[in-house]
Amino acid sequence: MLPRFALSSFRRAAPSWRPAGPAASSSPSWLPPAAMGAMTSSPPMHHQPPPQTPHQTTPTRHRSSRSTRGLYDGKDVGFGNNVPFSMKKTRRRWNPNVQKKRIYSEVLDEMVKFHVTTNALRTIDKMGGLDNYLLKSKHVSTKGKGEGQRTRNRIVQKMKHREKLRQEAVARGESVEEWDKIVLQGKKIKTAEEEA
Repeated sequence: MLPRFALSSFRRAAPSWRPAGPAASSSPSWLPPAAMGAMTSSPPMHHQPPPQTPHQTTPTRHRSSRSTRGLYDGKDVGFGNNVPFSMKKTRRRWNPNVQKKRIYSEVLDEMVKFHVTTNALRTIDKMGGLDNYLLKSKHVSTKGKGEGQRTRNRIVQKMKHREKLRQEAVARGESVEEWDKIVLQGKKIKTAEEEA
């Protein structure tokens, strides 16, 4: 048996959001206010979901510091269980297939060392070279201290410098049509006429 003061809390007045009229008076007085609110047509304001704003984005997946150093192409360490016949699970991890490779950059005209996954190597071939991959891939950000970010920033600086030199040559009245015909061979630069 509940004490008398506990029963008085169930007999509170109807909430302010509850519609007045015959529907309000017909509900039993012994129901708690939460149950009376469920019977009415309009729910309280604190039960409605907050409105969605257009700038809200889905949370990004956590990346390990190891995967931010090299070119991992979105691959990272996976976690799970070894499940034998006895069903006694033990924790384990799946490491990405990371190799140490030297990859050629056409803009920098040099071989650059990377810690790169085999998946990233396939993507580099598919995108047409290291420079295109670093400039267009969503897995290589502009900020950070990883191998990909550093090389990407060097490529962007070199491209800006080349464009500045091209604009200066145009201002001097020089022809820049042959600039695109330069063939890179290691450290030597040869034009199309020298090759013939």
